Amino acid sequence: MPKVTKEHLLKRRMQILEAAKTVFCRKGFEPATMQDVVDASGMSRGGVYQYFSSTEEMMRALLAESDQTFEQFIDSLIKKHKRLWAVLEEYLEDLEGGAENSFTLVVLEYFVSGWRTEERKRYLRKRYEKANVIIIRIFEEGVKRGEFFPVQPIEAITQFVMNVNDGVLIESVLLNDQTVGVSNQISALKMYLKQALGVKDQEGS
Repeated sequence: MPKVTKEHLLKRRMQILEAAKTVFCRKGFEPATMQDVVDASGMSRGGVYQYFSSTEEMMRALLAESDQTFEQFIDSLIKKHKRLWAVLEEYLEDLEGGAENSFTLVVLEYFVSGWRTEERKRYLRKRYEKANVIIIRIFEEGVKRGEFFPVQPIEAITQFVMNVNDGVLIESVLLNDQTVGVSNQISALKMYLKQALGVKDQEGS
């Protein structure tokens, strides 16, 4: 029997998750079935179940992948730029560029449809708190480097930024960038951050 490599297993897993993401975006999370994902993946039913036993597991895997990608992105920006303001600018530019992402609505649907489920609410709270930590890291690093002098508690600034980000993403997918004015909203958020963080030096990157 030929040996199955780790790379092969990982590739099959990613194939299934890509199929699941496509199905969720097309049908919505709640209506999607395991059979839908099997059909979209081009794999056998047994092959898919070898990796995931439910669409819930698939969704959690997709969310974990998204969270990891976001954390790695922020890490790369902090390493790339000398100034933390440049980190924030590139982060917000990326947010503006990626506003039209239908998977954003799938994530929203997943949590809104499960708001009565305590376990799903706990999971949402855990993700929210983790995202908070990642953003707070940028602000705290800016304070440490003598670049930011916040006039509001960092926790409050972080929560505001996250709420604006979520609102912009959701509205832009439901409508479109032009209707929502994504570019103008991002510009307004930058203006707020300059004031709230007491940015003293915006030169260099």
